[in-house]
Amino acid sequence: MPALRNKDDIRAILRRDPIWCVYALGDLSPRMFPKCQWFTPDLTLVLHDYGTSILFAHGTGSIREALDHVTWPVHLQVQPDALDEVARHANVTNVKHMIRMAWTGGSTRVSDRVTRLGASDAPAIQHLYADGESTGESPDFFYPSMVTDGVFFGVYKGDELIAAAGTHLVSREEGAAAIGNVYVRRDRRGRGLGRAVTAAVLHALAGIETIGLNVRADNDAAIRVYDSLGFVRHCEFREGLATQP
Repeated sequence: MPALRNKDDIRAILRRDPIWCVYALGDLSPRMFPKCQWFTPDLTLVLHDYGTSILFAHGTGSIREALDHVTWPVHLQVQPDALDEVARHANVTNVKHMIRMAWTGGSTRVSDRVTRLGASDAPAIQHLYADGESTGESPDFFYPSMVTDGVFFGVYKGDELIAAAGTHLVSREEGAAAIGNVYVRRDRRGRGLGRAVTAAVLHALAGIETIGLNVRADNDAAIRVYDSLGFVRHCEFREGLATQP
């Protein structure tokens, strides 16, 4: 079927499940929309950005056609049935079991130990995330531009950033935001820092209707923190990498 180009038509489909589609709603923004291709039936998005392709599927009916328009390898963000459909047409590796959570409201009191981060803090954020590289815990989707384009908060101990949380996207025009890049240095865990920085981000996002986040299904400690902030589990999904067969 032909690609879908009308924003109102796309938005109507995405709004059927806004939490699962929160990233795609953000891609309707004027800056992101030119980088997107949308396919029906159902809805599959191919986003060309960050030097790669990302495929998001809301359903399975248009995945085959969408794969004809990706740049390989393509990063996947799909639910299990859509992953099975991708696997019929491509090689799929590096699969992670993930949970999408939705914020339902709750306390967002900002601790006095938390500070707003800006562009000058980007090197410190990258240094913090490097702490988790050896254990596979470091956030795998951070670009310095996200700090100025979005909302980031952190906690410093002297000159060292020891905790941070931010956003993958903020689209006030679509009423959508996705929290991400939450990390606490390994030697500073168990002290409420992850909760504090995430609460500060939520406070800054006041007024946005749809707020979601991704967490690995086996990260029980992070899930408990998000539960305490008013997040609920919305659905399971898979991240992965697809290459040409």
